[in-house]
Amino acid sequence: MRRMSPLMPALLVAMAAAATGVSQQAFRQQPDDGPLKVWHSERFRIDMKDPLPLADIERLARVADATAKAVAAHPLPIYAPPAVGRSRISVISSVEEYISQGGAAGTAGFYQGRGEPRVLIDASHLRQASHDQASRLPPRMNDDLVVHEIVHLCMHFANPRLPQWLQEGIAEFFASAHQGEGRFQFRDMDAAIRDHLRLRLNPGDPRIPMVPVASITGLGHREWLAHLGAMPENERYRAYATALLLAHYHLQGGPERLEIIRTALTREPDRRGGPPPPIIDPAEGPALEEILTRYWKPRGLTLEFPAPAAR
Repeated sequence: MRRMSPLMPALLVAMAAAATGVSQQAFRQQPDDGPLKVWHSERFRIDMKDPLPLADIERLARVADATAKAVAAHPLPIYAPPAVGRSRISVISSVEEYISQGGAAGTAGFYQGRGEPRVLIDASHLRQASHDQASRLPPRMNDDLVVHEIVHLCMHFANPRLPQWLQEGIAEFFASAHQGEGRFQFRDMDAAIRDHLRLRLNPGDPRIPMVPVASITGLGHREWLAHLGAMPENERYRAYATALLLAHYHLQGGPERLEIIRTALTREPDRRGGPPPPIIDPAEGPALEEILTRYWKPRGLTLEFPAPAAR
């Protein structure tokens, strides 16, 4: 894996600076929309039937606006949100209603691209306990969930041009860079990704279980969801981890790999709704796994891909 091009650190710093300039003056409660309580942030409409504490709603708005600004500042043309008005975030209080409104079973958040584009968030997952089992701190906002889904929403018109693994990997790339409360740090993404994965998959242990590269690179949106649904719930994040490292490989692997993504983003999507052309040939999977393993070992991650006989 190549090191970053000399231009990339400056661009990443600019992204972080853009993301921190979020105005809270735009955060306002609006008149009710039927049974829904509604708030506007600078870029989003947030609605829910059963209001969260105001501090949580303010934080959700702050994180969402900061994420949008970070995506907009990226050097690749990935910022392509829905065209009209504020994009919608719906916080839903029951699992049953979350699923009835289109959320996928077993997920905590869902980008709904068809019809009116919006993000659905299962309110029961919006707060999470500390990863430190001995901690007595109260549950905190699950910022990673918010960042990940808002990235999908901000890439609304870019998504059809990219394979699903790259969409998910880019969303996790931004979630890794998020430091909390709408603050992003892009200066040392290797360290940010290392900490992000160890916290979620193996706290206190550098060994990180992955899924085979070839198992995800050919999946469309529905196939991705089906693939996750067939996995044990406690193993599903491994697919996102593999997608994240593949996205990092392309986003920070030098100008040639960035150009591959830029070409995919500027290519017209298939008008018949077919999948975008592959960026990674599944046959390249084992070689990429070796490259990723060698790259991350000295950086604090021991990647554990399944042995070929187990695939």
